[in-house]
Amino acid sequence: MATILGVAKMVINRGVQMQALDNGKAVKGIVLPLRLQAYERMALFLERIEPNQLVMRIHNTGLNVAQEQNLLLTSIRSEFEHNLSQQIYISNDVWKHICNAKEDIIDIINAVAGQYEPTADSLEFAQALLAAAAEKPVVDKAMLILKTDVQKLY
Repeated sequence: MATILGVAKMVINRGVQMQALDNGKAVKGIVLPLRLQAYERMALFLERIEPNQLVMRIHNTGLNVAQEQNLLLTSIRSEFEHNLSQQIYISNDVWKHICNAKEDIIDIINAVAGQYEPTADSLEFAQALLAAAAEKPVVDKAMLILKTDVQKLY
């Protein structure tokens, strides 16, 4: 009788273990695509806030420095807020580097804008911003960390 109970217990335990594995596979099947999508969206976010892309999208003749600075910063913040929920699917380290990249770009924009009169034409400001951003490629660093982290998923 003890042997039958022992065998039954082993069979039940094995069934529970198999079901747990199946549930884990199901969860991974749902979560992995969400995580990959989050990494893709954060890569797109980094590309969109990269100063070259940002200036190409935002710059418009007739703007002054203060107007262009405001549009650049508004665009960055809007992009960030739009993707804020993605942080739950990516690693804390990657999220930290993405936030740091965003803040570094904001700092570069503000520093370059501070060198000009707010009412000055924005063309020279845009050129100086691109030169300053080229000296400090913060997006490249964050993108490399993002790519390295997503490769760990495979």
